[in-house]
Amino acid sequence: MQNSWIHVARGRTTPQARVNVSDLHEEHVSRDSFFGVAAMMYHGRATGNPSRVEGDMAVAITSVDPMQPDDGQVADGMPLSLLYSDEIEILISRRSEAMPFLFRHMDADTLYFIHKGEGVIATEFGDVPYEPGDFVLIPKAISYRVMPSSPMLAMIVESTDPIGFTEHRQVGRHAPFDPTVVFAPELTQYDWPHQKEWEVRMKHEGGFSSAFYDHLPFDLVGWKGDLFPIKINVRDIRPITSERLHLAPSSWSVFEARTFLCVTFLPMQVVSDPEAEELPTRHRNVDTDEAIFFRNNMGEPGEIFMHLPQGLTHGLDGEFRERYAHLREPGRMRVTNGVSIDTFKRLKRTPAFEALFKRR
Repeated sequence: MQNSWIHVARGRTTPQARVNVSDLHEEHVSRDSFFGVAAMMYHGRATGNPSRVEGDMAVAITSVDPMQPDDGQVADGMPLSLLYSDEIEILISRRSEAMPFLFRHMDADTLYFIHKGEGVIATEFGDVPYEPGDFVLIPKAISYRVMPSSPMLAMIVESTDPIGFTEHRQVGRHAPFDPTVVFAPELTQYDWPHQKEWEVRMKHEGGFSSAFYDHLPFDLVGWKGDLFPIKINVRDIRPITSERLHLAPSSWSVFEARTFLCVTFLPMQVVSDPEAEELPTRHRNVDTDEAIFFRNNMGEPGEIFMHLPQGLTHGLDGEFRERYAHLREPGRMRVTNGVSIDTFKRLKRTPAFEALFKRR
């Protein structure tokens, strides 16, 4: 979708969006995940969430605490599926024991975001050690084995469209991270205890299959090329910010596919210009669902998961904005920390996620 240069203003507005809003209350309606045509709408009073909703088109918010996937209970278990379409699936893992099998997704690239826990993801290419804040990207049809040394809490994204890094062409190849901080595995010779047979569990459309080998399939003596597992930690990502204007969240995209953006919310310095809005406006992200794993919410402890369907107005309400205005000062840090998966196709909620949402 191309931007249009036919812009029109009617009624009371501001000359610059998000600047000198005064007693107006801004709402942002945007196409193409904030990259496309947009309208800024101005309300005379603070807007908030509806008092009630009938039907499925509602914001879903739940604590991560009650999410108890099978892989946190038994070594042979699998992660808990929360949201899905025919292009993407979003899951939660709490694996505490090493997979007793090798795992291979036959249809999708797999992106792990590690919130808690340390360990190793063993792959055909070698070990990928992980720690909190790591993104680990495993290409489609590559076998791996998650081996925690402490209980894991991770969000997993499985995408049938290839996942790559977002290119922020306007700031160059060393922002928001230097390419040399990306980790690639070293070849590892695995000496795990002998087993009579090794299972390679394969996930594919329609379910799971297993192939069994009388030898460990991780037996490479060398590899080369540009297709292999990688990782990057959020501490090496330096968010793109502006002192004078709030930037749309797509400015903080780290990974993307044709079908979604992976956006990081990281601690960053607030907009310092007192005339500019610091908090994001309430908005309708018309073309993308947002599935957000909050590691904390505005600095408050506790993990929260949200699903915000495309087209719904959402964001911080007027009461919160009024309280925040009294706290705002130059140099203050925004401490919200999380990861958002913004999908261009509507996501469906699994029964497990619906049950958690209804419980709140």
